[in-house]
Amino acid sequence: MRKLGFTVAAVTTFTAAALGLAGTAAAAPTGGGNAADTVKELQGDGYYVQINGSVSVPLSECSTTGVHGVPNSADSGPHSGPATFTNVYVDVSCPVYD
Repeated sequence: MRKLGFTVAAVTTFTAAALGLAGTAAAAPTGGGNAADTVKELQGDGYYVQINGSVSVPLSECSTTGVHGVPNSADSGPHSGPATFTNVYVDVSCPVYD
């Protein structure tokens, strides 16, 4: 009976750890959303943001197609935020009106 209790506790601990890491990895925007929201989120996290793409309309009308340069949280260590002067690049796709 003690082995069963230990096994359940171990599985619970590993599951909680995996879910915690998955939440951290999902924190960075990856694409598909509103470009203005993506930029605001990244700037709020302390990053300098560069837009890649032709923006001829308000950024709120564009969609994010990719985000590059955000450090992997698993590789970045136990610090609380991005490194100083960290640049990220947001690829956008904007509608073209005649």
